[in-house]
Parts: sequence; C-alpha cells; structure tokens
Amino acid sequence: MISLNKTIAYTKNWKHTFLIALVLGILVPVLLITLEPFDNSNDFSFKYLILSGYSLCIIIPIILIHPFENYVYNVQTKRWFIINEFFYITGTLLLIFLLSFLYHFFLISLQSSFTSEAVWGFIKSFGLPFIPIVVPLWLYLRSNYGAIEVPFYDKENSRSKKTVTIVGNNKSETLTICEADFIYAKAQQNYVDVFYKTDNGMQQETFRNTLSNIMKQLPKAWQVHRSYLVNLDYLESVEGNARKRYIRISTTEETIPISQIYYKALSKRLSNSSK
Repeated sequence: MISLNKTIAYTKNWKHTFLIALVLGILVPVLLITLEPFDNSNDFSFKYLILSGYSLCIIIPIILIHPFENYVYNVQTKRWFIINEFFYITGTLLLIFLLSFLYHFFLISLQSSFTSEAVWGFIKSFGLPFIPIVVPLWLYLRSNYGAIEVPFYDKENSRSKKTVTIVGNNKSETLTICEADFIYAKAQQNYVDVFYKTDNGMQQETFRNTLSNIMKQLPKAWQVHRSYLVNLDYLESVEGNARKRYIRISTTEETIPISQIYYKALSKRLSNSSK
C-alpha cells in the first residue's frame, strides 16, 4: 500500500509550472478540434478560435494556484507529500471544471442563468472523460520537472536549544529532545528506532509508528531512503558508486543507504553549499 505521507518531487519553479500549464492547455483544445469527442462537428462561427479558448480555462487555474502550493511547500520545510499532490490535482481540476463551465455557458451557449445540476452535468459529461488522458500526463510532467530539495546546513539552527517531542502510537511512547540532538531514524516493519545525542553518547528509543509520521515530528529529519531519516548536520561523507551509495554520519559507525532520487537532491545541496 502506498503511503500518502511519502515524500515526492515537487515542481517549485515558475517557468516549469507555466510550461506544464501551456502543454495541458494546448492538449485539450487539440483533442476537441481533431477528435471531436463530444459531437462538436457542427459548424459555427470562429469554431477553432472558440474551442481554443478552453486552453485559458486550464492555464489560468494552474498559474493561480501555484503561489498557494508554494506556500504549503515552504511551510512543510520544503517537503511535498503524495497527499499534497492528491489535494493539489483534485482542487485544481475542480477549478478548471468550473472555469470551463462558465466559459461554455456564458461565451459559447450565451445563456444567462444556470443551476448546480447544470454544473454537475457539464463536469460529468465534458470534464471527467478527459481525466484519464490529462491527469497521467500532468503527474508525469510535474515529476519530471520536480525535485526533492535538501535543506542547507545552518550553524545557528544547529546550536538551537529548541525542543521537539516524538510520540508513538502507544501513549507511553514519548521522547522530548533538543531538535539539534536528533541524529537519524531507522524503520523496521511497524517500528522506528530513533537515535539521538546525549551527554553520555548516542541513545536509542523505539516507537511503534511509521517513518513518515516520525518525519513529520522532526523538522530536521530528512529522508534519504525508504527506511532511513537523517539529520544532515551530522553528515560526514557520501560514498559508493552509481549502483550502491551510502552516507556516513558522525557519532556512529553504521553506514546509511541512500536511494538514487534522494542522492540527486543531496548532491545538489552539497554542490551549492560549497560555493
């Protein structure tokens, strides 16, 4: 089962967002003009120009919503989850359907009033059939142009005494530590081992929970593998080759595997921080 809290690539760049909006905006009118799926073969004045107007009904919502999704992304410390993508696609689709209905109703049909039944009828007949074509391409483009960002090392933040409380599924499972003392976490089946720094060395606490839920409770945790979270302030080196890479962190001899998708983000972070 896919976890809705899994971190995925996010399309932050305005240029890429506009390009995606433009591709989708061109695709739908092209389908309407060439395939004529809804028996729009009847001739009417400026037919192609009017059908091309639906592109704006797609481009405008995608552009308008982008500042809001960027806000959510930044609030979540530059993380984007599957559940965020689900609500983004669903919300934007609804706005596209509504704008398309208004365009069709007032500018094409030239009517002056409508009911909620008319809106739903339009969405069911003219909107939903496009979902199997548009949404997969939309998701592909966002993934292709997206990226998983890795936060920069912040010396001031690493010395912060701000505390965080980690809670497991069992009420007795709680741990309060300094945010900067978190080192790494390792998932094993239904449990997560959290390793943190103390005056007596590194300690471990086990929680009955998922890795994604633990990550939400630790602002300095960054996912590098499906089973590992790390605090990048403790990063010492990245080793291995294209087939198998791993990282070393201070305070422990254990090597932590890093997946290819997270390695790309980490490489970019290391490159930028060295400038």
